[in-house]
Amino acid sequence: METSKDLSDKVENWLARIPGIRTYRDREHRRETDKRVRESLAARLDEARAHLRRLALDASQKGLLEPLEELDRLSAHLQQLADTVRHASYGYSGIFDLDKIREEELDRLYEFDLYLMDDVDAIHGEVTDLKADLPLELWGERIREVEERLDLLQRRYDRRKEFMARAG
Repeated sequence: METSKDLSDKVENWLARIPGIRTYRDREHRRETDKRVRESLAARLDEARAHLRRLALDASQKGLLEPLEELDRLSAHLQQLADTVRHASYGYSGIFDLDKIREEELDRLYEFDLYLMDDVDAIHGEVTDLKADLPLELWGERIREVEERLDLLQRRYDRRKEFMARAG
């Protein structure tokens, strides 16, 4: 079982990959950190959506019209989720305004963000694995898998928002 320190170290290491980001423990910069994490998640979703647009164009140029409607629906779902993450209430003031944020709350926030980051990376990977030369019978299955992962990401993000509201 992971300790709070292990979890904290994982998050700090992941956050270090985002240029200019500060840590959650840096009290004066928590809102900025939260915003940058959300911007990074939304940017990865945007990258996946850009791949889908290129894929739809490639498929249509090859005369593969069957998956275009599903690709369009998936693209809209990615856009909606990216916008939700990007335009969430800035900084979740309730939790970040606390003079002394409890360790348990920070650890829970780290946990939410780790899962969100893992989910977004998995979605990005699944979307970029879609290629125009994919056999027709696999298109629907692969797109449904990405949709299910997007639904999971949405539920996790909603739980994070609920946690932030309760913690405040």
